[in-house]
Parts: sequence; C-alpha cells; structure tokens
Amino acid sequence: MSYTTIVLLIVNRSQGGRSMKIKSTGRIVAAIATFGLAVGALVGVQSAQAATGANCTVKSKISNAVCDVVIYGTLHKVSSLDPNVPSLGGYTDSQMAYIIQGKLYRFDASGKPQRDLVAKAEKSADGKTITHTLRDAKYSDGTAITAADAVNAYKRWVDLKISSSYIDAVQTVVAKDAKTLVWTLKRPYPDFNFALAQQFLGIHPAGKTDTEAKAKEYFKNPVAGGPMMVKTFVPGTDLFVAVANPNYWAKSLVKELRVVSIPDGNTRLAAYQAGSIDYAMELPLAAKSIKWDKTKYRVTGEQDSGTFMLAFNLGVNQPNKALTDPRVRQAISMAVNRAAIMRTAFSNLGKVNCGMQFNYNNDYALCSLPKNGAPDRDGARKLLAAAGYPNGFKVKMNVPNRIFWQDAAQVVKDSLKLVGIDVTIDMVTPDSAITPIINKRDWEMMWFGNNAATPILQLSNWFKPGGVWSVNANIQDSLLVETNKLLNEASASESPAVIKEKLAAVEKIAFDLSAFIPIGNRFYLSGSRIGDNIAEALLPGQLQFVIATNPALPND
Repeated sequence: MSYTTIVLLIVNRSQGGRSMKIKSTGRIVAAIATFGLAVGALVGVQSAQAATGANCTVKSKISNAVCDVVIYGTLHKVSSLDPNVPSLGGYTDSQMAYIIQGKLYRFDASGKPQRDLVAKAEKSADGKTITHTLRDAKYSDGTAITAADAVNAYKRWVDLKISSSYIDAVQTVVAKDAKTLVWTLKRPYPDFNFALAQQFLGIHPAGKTDTEAKAKEYFKNPVAGGPMMVKTFVPGTDLFVAVANPNYWAKSLVKELRVVSIPDGNTRLAAYQAGSIDYAMELPLAAKSIKWDKTKYRVTGEQDSGTFMLAFNLGVNQPNKALTDPRVRQAISMAVNRAAIMRTAFSNLGKVNCGMQFNYNNDYALCSLPKNGAPDRDGARKLLAAAGYPNGFKVKMNVPNRIFWQDAAQVVKDSLKLVGIDVTIDMVTPDSAITPIINKRDWEMMWFGNNAATPILQLSNWFKPGGVWSVNANIQDSLLVETNKLLNEASASESPAVIKEKLAAVEKIAFDLSAFIPIGNRFYLSGSRIGDNIAEALLPGQLQFVIATNPALPND
C-alpha cells in the first residue's frame, strides 16, 4: 500500500472522524511521519501481511485457524498485569491481564461465562452453597494451580473494593483441599458465574500475591494460568508480547500476540489498512465509509452492553454547589439532546437511551426518563429556576480523550447552553489519566460509560454500595439503601417478571437521584484481518479479551 493512500485516510478528530482533504505538503509529511512511528514499533513484521500462520486470514474459522503472530493495535500502553491495582493503561491492561490469569470461569466470545479451571460445579438445593472441583492444572512455570490460589484471588478482590457489589452475596469461600472450593452465599445468586468471570478474580500463586509487597514484585513478570503467558513486558512501553502457555489445558490457536500502542485513532486506521496490525478495537468513523476488501478485512460496529452517560460527583469535595441539588442534575438530563449526540458523534451506530440500562440485546431495558429522554428545555429551565439558578451556572466537564467522545462532549455543551449552563470541556489525554482525576474526588461532571455483562450488574455498578460507579461518584451508602435492596432481590430471582419489576423500581429512583444521566448505547467500530472470535476484545464487554483454543471452553 502506498503512502498516498494512507494519507487520504487522515481525518479531523474535531469532526468525529470525518474525512478531510489534505492539500499541504507539510501536512502530508507529518501524516507520513506519524504513520511511520506506528509501523516502526512493529519490528520484524512485514507491514503488508502482519498476521502469519498456516491458516490465519479473515476467512479462518476457529475449527481450522492456526495463527503464528497476531498484532493488536490499541489506544494504550500496557502498564500493569495486576487487575487489582488502579490502572494507568486503560482497558488494555485489563484485557492482557485476562488472557494471562487463571480463571474459574472465563467469558467465551459470546459473553457467556464458561467453566475454565472448574472441572465440575455443584449447587445445593437452596442455591446458597456452590462446590467447585478444579482441573489438574499447572501454571506456565509447571507449579500446580490450587484452590488456595482461588481463595487468595477472591480476598484480593474484596480488598480492592472495586466492583465489590458483584460479590457482596458471598458469605465465605474455603479451600476444602487442593482441588475443592466451597462457596457459601448469603442468598441465591443465579448470575454468580458472571461475577467469577470478571477480570478482578484473577488466579495467581497465593504465596506470591498474598501481600501488597509480594504482588508488586510478582506482577513484574507473572506466571500464567490462562491461555497466554508473558514474553515481553516492560510497563508503559509501546510493545507487549504474549505467547501461548504450553501448560494451559487447551491449545491456543494464537501462538504469539503482539500488542502495540497507537494512541491516535487515525494513525491506527492507517496501520490497519496498511496491514501493519491485524486487529483494532476502536477505529474512527472514517473506517465506516471505506470500501474494504472483504476477503482481507472485517470492519464491524460492535454494540456493547453499556451506556454512555454524564456522571456527577456527589461527594463532600464537589466544588460546584449547583450540582449538589438533584433538581439541577435532573434539569441537565432534561436539557441534553441525546438524539443529536448519537447522530452527530456516533453516526447513529448506537441507539439513544430512554432509560438507564444498555438497550442492546436486553429484555429488561425500559424507558424511565421523562418524555422518553427527548429534550424538554422548558422543563429544565423551571427546575433550574426552582433550584435558584434561573440564569444557569458554569460547570467543568472532564472527558477522557477517546474516539468520538470529543464530538459528543461538544453536543452536550451546545445542548446545555440553550438553558444557560456554560460547560467548559476538559479533554483528558491520555484517556487513562481520568483515573487520578476520579481518585482526587473533587471533579464536577464527566462524560463516561458504564458497561457490564448483565443489566443487574450494570445497575449494581451505579446503585449498590461498592459498585464501581457509586464509588467513583462518591455516593453515600445511605442514598443507596432502597436500590441495594431492590437489586439484591432481583439478583436472587430467576423470575423474569420479578426481575423486571425490581429493575423498573431502581430506574425510578435513578432519575430522582440523577447521579448518572444515560445518553445512548455504547458501541465500537472495530476491525480485524483474521477470522471471527479468534483473537479480539470481548464485545460486549471491552475489559476482557478472547483467545480461541482447541478444545474450546465447555459449553454447559
């Protein structure tokens, strides 16, 4: 592929990935130089055909694929393989940690948790005692994986206090012997396997990770209980390499996965079209309009089980007095133009939300917003006046610098200006730098997303004590008493009617509180040059990564 063709792909980030013509010679040189930096990281790989193997093309199937090398071009550098420490490497850290760690249950390509290290699972009649018998499995260094390692992984997750709402149904877990785990639950939990498949329950040798000091040293070069193991890892550098774990119980169809950091979406697109990378989870909208050779490329819009949202800091360090009044937050929800955001920034590839839950492949999704989320500026102005802000106020909105998000933020700003709210947009670059902003606990409002494997878990992220977003937004547990009760009742039930009733009650409280304002369903424009489900991020999901194996995970 010529550089001329590559240059034609350069797009204007301020226009959400729309194509623009480049006339200046200097700009062409700059574009070529940027692309060259990306390609330069791919040492020893032919740019015209990055993927290698006896059968590693877009037509390859899991039944016959053989991939020697697959290259993943991603937004982030891999900074840590320990899912139990605050990440500076965004979702890429979590994805790479996932393919290395041992799992009791692992998500398959459809997002369903399947038995991995669990050979047999037994549940008591009341659903509150679960016994796991483990496989005879070894880490990549040949040492045995034990039940005690799994207990330690659980304890590390509890200590982490992130997404702890997923496991608040657990009373105790004990290692009965080296191969037997016994879980005692406070209540039935039909979605328990979805919790166990999360990246937070990563199994590693207990003796090397049972203290913070040991874990810090260990994760510089961890052994693997998953399908891949570490070959090259220097935290925060441009290249991470994992190779197949010979001691994993199933054979990986990918012998080597190279992860190269290409932060700029346009450069990532150019590298993908040039054949320098095989997979990109996030491509700009320009990729949608390109006529791809379908014998070599797959470019798809991937719907996520998640919601784009505006989030508010409800903690004592909220510096903006106006945002402490729920009427103001409700007014913002009523003023924002959801349809314009999803149309302008996301080309309508994701559906507008009329309620809190993700609306893709979700039987429990419902409309809970006033006027089904359509703009109501008169109603917003009345609420602002009642709260003492008839002329509006100023607010700072932090926005992680991800593909499409700058355009979305601009539409939010324009929407709120119509009711007198003056928004200052802070584009946080790199996007992972949002973590210290959240942890400082003095932010005002931000654009982000909330995704989870199930609607109950997604709502738990927001509205249960220990939920990742209830923690991020500094919501007092006293405000979550009723939603916590409702979500516990929903999670203990196997009746769709009961679950729907409980979630509808949660959504009513959600608008009253308006700590989070739903905008639209999350999605990604992704590209791959190899067959479906062989090596790619789990979508829906994004925080896990799929490596196909032979045999596949058991489909129980």
